[in-house]
Amino acid sequence: MKKIFSNINTKHHLALILILGLSYSMHTKAMPDMNLALSDVEFITSESSSLKLEKFKGKIILVFFGYTHCPDICPTTLLDIAKTLKDLGDDASEVQPVFISVDYLRDNPEHLAQYVKYFDSRILGVSSNKYNIDKISRYFKTQYALLEPEAKNYLVEHSSNLYVIDKNLIVNRIIPSGLPGTEITKAVRKLIP
Repeated sequence: MKKIFSNINTKHHLALILILGLSYSMHTKAMPDMNLALSDVEFITSESSSLKLEKFKGKIILVFFGYTHCPDICPTTLLDIAKTLKDLGDDASEVQPVFISVDYLRDNPEHLAQYVKYFDSRILGVSSNKYNIDKISRYFKTQYALLEPEAKNYLVEHSSNLYVIDKNLIVNRIIPSGLPGTEITKAVRKLIP
């Protein structure tokens, strides 16, 4: 091995190490590009029958999957998002929080709009049909399941991660449930110039 490297001059040796290091770094730290996901899937809001989240390119997008009948994780996360918006002050205009309901049977756009407004009017609540919810779930590599949907007050299992998406629609950070809400604020501040 020593003989092989002794035949390569120092500049080439350093260049090789740099290239290998960069490719390893890019491979291990790469986060998902959501450009296709946010341009491919259509949502419904109380104001619009068709919305693609790519509309918010140029803003920091906070994406959270849940449902309005959720007893604990969803309201807690939405309170954390609302606190982040408050803590950011004027910089909150750089952020678009989006609550994607996976409960396509109960969460119509009007109900969803009222629900998110309770936490902060700047949070956008969106829903869609099963086809689109399944599609966006695959893009985000997340899962959900309606448990006994024939029952009146059924529960929905869903991911509790919050996705922080930068202004180029790249996932910058995934914040799992259970971390302090201040983590959302820290993650967003890092992306504000």
